[in-house]
Amino acid sequence: MKYQIKCHEHIFESEAFFPQCHASTLERLPNGDIVVAWFAGQHEKAPDVAIWFAAKTSAGWCQPRVIASHTGVPCWNPVLFYMPENCAAISWRNVGNQAAEPLSCDGQKLVLFYKVGKEIHTWQTMYKESFDNGETWTVAQALVPGDIGGRGPVKNKCIRLKSGTVLAPASVEDATGWDSFVDIYDGNDWHISAHVPRDASGFTGLGIIQPTLWEDDEGIVHMLTRSTEGCIYSSQSADGGETWATARKTKLPNNNCGIDVTRLEDGRLVLVYNPISGNWAARSPISFAISEDNGVTWSHPQILDYAPCDPNRNLEDAEFSYPAVISHGNDIFITYTWKRRTIAFWQISLPENKKDSGPIKDGVWVTMVTPFKKDGAVDYIALEQLINWYISKGIDGLFAVCQSSEMFFLSLEERAEIAGFVVEKAAGRVPVVVSGHVSDSINDQIAELTCIGNAGASALVLVSNRLADENEDDNIWKENARKILDALPNHVFGVYECPYPYKRLMSPELLKWCAETGRFAFLKDTSCSIKDIQAKLDAIKGTKLKLFNANTATILESLRAGANGFCGVMANFHPELYAWLIKNGPSHRQKAELVQNFATMAALIELQNYPANAKYHLNLRGVSMEHGVRKQLSTELTELQKMEVGTLLNSWSIFYNGLLQDTTPMF
Repeated sequence: MKYQIKCHEHIFESEAFFPQCHASTLERLPNGDIVVAWFAGQHEKAPDVAIWFAAKTSAGWCQPRVIASHTGVPCWNPVLFYMPENCAAISWRNVGNQAAEPLSCDGQKLVLFYKVGKEIHTWQTMYKESFDNGETWTVAQALVPGDIGGRGPVKNKCIRLKSGTVLAPASVEDATGWDSFVDIYDGNDWHISAHVPRDASGFTGLGIIQPTLWEDDEGIVHMLTRSTEGCIYSSQSADGGETWATARKTKLPNNNCGIDVTRLEDGRLVLVYNPISGNWAARSPISFAISEDNGVTWSHPQILDYAPCDPNRNLEDAEFSYPAVISHGNDIFITYTWKRRTIAFWQISLPENKKDSGPIKDGVWVTMVTPFKKDGAVDYIALEQLINWYISKGIDGLFAVCQSSEMFFLSLEERAEIAGFVVEKAAGRVPVVVSGHVSDSINDQIAELTCIGNAGASALVLVSNRLADENEDDNIWKENARKILDALPNHVFGVYECPYPYKRLMSPELLKWCAETGRFAFLKDTSCSIKDIQAKLDAIKGTKLKLFNANTATILESLRAGANGFCGVMANFHPELYAWLIKNGPSHRQKAELVQNFATMAALIELQNYPANAKYHLNLRGVSMEHGVRKQLSTELTELQKMEVGTLLNSWSIFYNGLLQDTTPMF
């Protein structure tokens, strides 16, 4: 993995201000400054332990200072959280040794949460606010008056959902068990979610604590937790954190120590953790890993700090623990405990997550549906949402104005407009290929392709059954193809073995001719035959022509034979499943077979009354559109078909977010 280290330093000189420190938190302010807090004193639980604070400006780190202390009682686990919204209430602050004075606030604020108490089960959560980037702070107040055991964030940062609701990752600990939950702030009051369910019979230790959270593009909130079981546990919430799925094991190791996650603007996740398995295992090394598929798989850990962990020595000499991580753009900012003596700080710049700049990329190419309004007009608002949804799910290319798009029932003006719209809204994030020549005569098809070709797509895809009648041989096909290539000399082409009005499969010899012209780069194969696919792959070997299989049941075998990816209608239902399969199928054979089996069974439902059922399914997944179609002889979805689609979605959610996530090899 390539990345740039912009900064690696200790925030202060080791043991310069106190014997021990631990549990840092950080936040980035709008002006670019970084603020960090931690607890420190004689040792953890000592009565002098207070919350310390430092800021990194353009001039460097300011000298650390105490911002919260409680006489004779230790402080723990600070969490900083920047609140950008205006606040109208009157707050109070202490200035030096002066009495508390009122502070009227109409701007932004930095909030500090922290715990107070001798033992964890007696913790009370306090908070302070700063309206001047940490220079001064209000007097401490209980987050929830009367609470004992700890409310609000327990270690890791809060997150703000798209709805505006704030979620604080929380947990409780006592001698009988450890449990995680979230504290939910709606702008007025805090209330707790249900505890994350866990199968206690499956635990040899106490449970799960110290969650870290992110929200994905669909509004699902994800949680990873520390555990006593030697691995990180995961859970998900579909209702804004109110209720949670049963916590399940992941393949990520955990040493019963803190972890943290941040989500980049492009959707990538960065996890900072100790890649060590065991209950109270070593806290060295500390590392980070990246997920490009919403936490399903993770990159190999990149080591930040390491020291040999000798059991005959003080284990704190090899402790790098309790990380905190935030992000801005492609930069990640990390702090963690360094041997309990100081706090380490890193700023790392990750490379941009750019798609392949080549015209045709390996992977998943989705055959796009066309949303219509109730009056039958193309719904371009829904179409833009659909484009963004496809891309957010990890597809590698868009196939627009195809049969799934109902191209045979769109006017030429609509076909050209849709092609241009998709290219424009994809905005280079993924390549786009388009089809749409539906006339009988080659001259009319050339006119159609000329018009549609003005969209600027990566390739114009020729429908195989348009270039020759069913009883005409490949020579007629070649003759007509030459006319198209000559008329459009500046375009790259593809071929689509469209089954309507009849399926004309490309022979290996004809496909080889296409490849040798140097003008073809894309083939959507609908043969559903590994024997045919293998012959085609042999015919185009060494050329730039790529083969994409449209059939789910043969996708794994075709990938192993050398196919370049998947281009089938089923990607409209669960594109991320196919993205996982393309990425992991060749190397994780056993798991990939299970995924393909599920997808093959799901395809039986997905083909019923398609594409109306796909539009209905997309609605259930959050892409608002009518599910009416123009396709001739189509019927309205029956209640049974709607029920089947809903059942499919529920089954898919359990499979993908549960079984697949928990058993996918991580490294």
